[in-house]
Amino acid sequence: MAKDPTDCSTVDFIAPALHVSCGQVLMDRQRHIAIVAKRGRTSAHLVRVKSGMLKLTKLTARELVEEWSEADYPFERAVAKLLELGKQHGITDAARLALEQLAKTGREPTQHCLFG
Repeated sequence: MAKDPTDCSTVDFIAPALHVSCGQVLMDRQRHIAIVAKRGRTSAHLVRVKSGMLKLTKLTARELVEEWSEADYPFERAVAKLLELGKQHGITDAARLALEQLAKTGREPTQHCLFG
């Protein structure tokens, strides 16, 4: 059954789009930084501190939009800080490999919307 176009009592929600790039530095509401290590069509993997240690965690586009925003933080400084945090508090192998790969390849160029 099609939705009645005159029905104003319901709201259609559009799923959030994934607008992040590999190497992008993000910050949550508690001012914790994370770095985008891998990006897919519907999810992204972040290197971030979780449960006291550095981990690689997969987040959906909705979770990214709700919990994270772009940080005004230099890429090289974020990688160095996260590696240092990993030495101090522990780091999973997946997170370490992701950070080493980012340090080697650098940040992916950012595509800006012209008519966003």
